[in-house]
This record gives sequence, C-alpha cells and structure tokens, in this order.
Amino acid sequence: MSDRDHTNRTRDNSENKPNLHQQKAFQKKQALIVKKASKLFIKKGYAQTSMRDISKATDINLGNLYHYISSKEEILCFAFNAYHDLMMECLVKKGILNIEDPKLQLQAALRQALETTYDVRNDILMMYRETNVLPRKFLKIILKKEDDLIKFFEGIIARGAKLKAFKVDDPFFAANMLVFQLSIYSLRSWNLKRYTREEYLNLSEETILKTIIPNTT
Repeated sequence: MSDRDHTNRTRDNSENKPNLHQQKAFQKKQALIVKKASKLFIKKGYAQTSMRDISKATDINLGNLYHYISSKEEILCFAFNAYHDLMMECLVKKGILNIEDPKLQLQAALRQALETTYDVRNDILMMYRETNVLPRKFLKIILKKEDDLIKFFEGIIARGAKLKAFKVDDPFFAANMLVFQLSIYSLRSWNLKRYTREEYLNLSEETILKTIIPNTT
C-alpha cells in the first residue's frame, strides 16, 4: 500500500467515525428508548411488550429503532445498567467516596442509596420480576455491578470494624444484608404505603444502622 493510499484510508476512517456531538445524540436517544421501554415493562410486563409497542411509545419507527437498540433483551440490560450506574453516580457526586470517618461515610452512603432506590422503586420491582429473562451474558454483567455495590459497602464496614467504630463480625455478610434491604420498599410497597417518603427513609436508615453501629439513635 502506498503512502497516499494509507493517508486516504485513514481519512476515510476518520470521516466515518461519529464525532462527540453525534455520540451524545446517539446516547441520548438510547436513554430515551430505555426510559420509555422500562415504563412499558413495568405496566405491561416484559413478555407482553413488543418492539412495536416501544416504537410507538418513543415515536421512533421500527426500522430506526433497531439503529439504536439491537433487541428487547438489550433494552432490559440497559435498564439494569442505568440503575446501577445511577447509584454509583450519586455516591460520587455527593462526595461520599471521599469521607474519611467510616460512621459518617456509611450514614451518607446509606441515605443516598435509600433515596435513590426509593425514587426508582418501580424500576427495581420490574428488574426483580424480569431477571429470569436476561440472557446469560447480560446477567453476568448485572451481577458484577451488584457485586461492586456490595464491595463498596463492605469496604466501609470493614474499615469501621477495624477502627472499632462498628460492631460487625462479618463485613461481607453485613454488606449483603444492607444492599438487599435497599430494595425492601420496592418489594413490599403494598404494605408500607402508610409511611411518607421521609418517614420510610428515616426508619430504614435507623433500623439498618442499628445493626452495624452501636448506640445508633
């Protein structure tokens, strides 16, 4: 290949590569599709929702829809990803990762996680309900992200236990129990509707912290 041919090919590849604006527009459209599709999954169920339903809800014709999303399974995977990414994004934005005091860090992280899970409670219920339809390759990705969240809380709890700030024998088990309890409202909202958002968040925070931090009030 001559230098001129190589230069032309490089130029062609550069011209075909989407620029930053195009990438952001593409991601924004994907996010819209996932948001609209998730509402349909919550309302109708995953199996009962067709790609035509999603096309209608997003006002994107079926042919163009497949330009952004390859399959309904991929949309579901993106929905799971969006939840876990939102959780970690909130923890980072609030500066919680930089708090040195383990008690303050755990309290701040737990409160933020409780607020996030409460606000997307319907999405969480949908994810619990539809996990069994995820293809294995997608399931592995989601389980890895769930494990990352558990490890995040495990790290805080282990550090607090080492400093004698927490009364915990097994930080890994405590972190698993904590992360599971984040989804309690989604799973039992039918029996917890008597509480306002603030009441539920305060009671949950107090109950969970009491099992980790001695003399929590």
